[in-house]
Amino acid sequence: MDLRAFIELLANEGRVRRVSREVDWKFELGEIVRAQGSPVLFENIKDYPGARVFANGLSGAVEVGLALGLGYGLKPDELIRELKRRKASPLRPTVVSTGPVSENAWAADDIDLFRLPVPHWHRQDRGRYLGTWHVNVSKDPETGVRNVGVYRMELLGPRVATVSTSPASHLAIHVAKAERRGQPLEMAVAIGASEAVVMAASAAYPYGLDEYDLAGGLQQESVPLIACRTVNLEIPAESEIVIEGVIKAGIRVQDGPYFDYAGKPSVNTQAFLFEATRVMARRDPIFRGASIGAPGAEDHQLLVALAHMRLLDFHGSRVRQRLQDHLIRHRCFRAFQWAGRIGGILRG
Repeated sequence: MDLRAFIELLANEGRVRRVSREVDWKFELGEIVRAQGSPVLFENIKDYPGARVFANGLSGAVEVGLALGLGYGLKPDELIRELKRRKASPLRPTVVSTGPVSENAWAADDIDLFRLPVPHWHRQDRGRYLGTWHVNVSKDPETGVRNVGVYRMELLGPRVATVSTSPASHLAIHVAKAERRGQPLEMAVAIGASEAVVMAASAAYPYGLDEYDLAGGLQQESVPLIACRTVNLEIPAESEIVIEGVIKAGIRVQDGPYFDYAGKPSVNTQAFLFEATRVMARRDPIFRGASIGAPGAEDHQLLVALAHMRLLDFHGSRVRQRLQDHLIRHRCFRAFQWAGRIGGILRG
């Protein structure tokens, strides 16, 4: 189920709020998302005639079930059992020759990422965040092992953005290997992929295993992939927007402040710098994003599902990991945020 089919399903069930009045992409849109707390589709964005933005898609257990084709009526424990069953049955992706995302393309000289309705989500954010609910695709330069992750991206210019990640992440391993060779790392960004793909990309899947396989298991349908043109990577063919490019070797930049999952502004002074080389997009693409930081927001709902599948890892203290895992499983969202804010105190 691609993003458009998911939105249609939610709409048919009366679970989407459509905002047709003009909404400012700077602050106002994010404020509505946080206050709404349920799926919302913006259809009139200031400075972006005809553009649409969707958020809060996974705002609760019902939405998680709908995104995975489970329908209504599942009790929480039934949903958890089904998630575990699907996790145990990964399904390999299928490479196809074309897909909806290839309907339009911008060559390098035409790229201007500010043409996308990228919101300035929170007043405490330094700028506009291109990547909040998306996937980043890369490969190990030595082995070709693929990684699909979710790493936040602040838009810095028409063709450049940050990529903020933990030094222990699989993407950071790929960057380190590329830099030892004196090379940039190829990376692709898919915005508006299926919710199952984003769920899998957010998971702490073991290095060497393909998150696309996990996504196929979660949605019980092989993920269709198409090849990028300027980088040797494959991206979901039914994405809304795909940005091809490279992470520049040896360059570190500041990402943030950004209002994060713990409900506080965070800064990464060692973020990578991404430069776009090509953009593909569906006709009239829908920008998918998230305004996180509120207790129980859709990122927390996703983390609940991952914790129950034992696929949650914050790349930090083992003590904090155990505490946060326990809190998020029991949906103690404010306490979960508190544990995230005191991460520097907890050691282990």
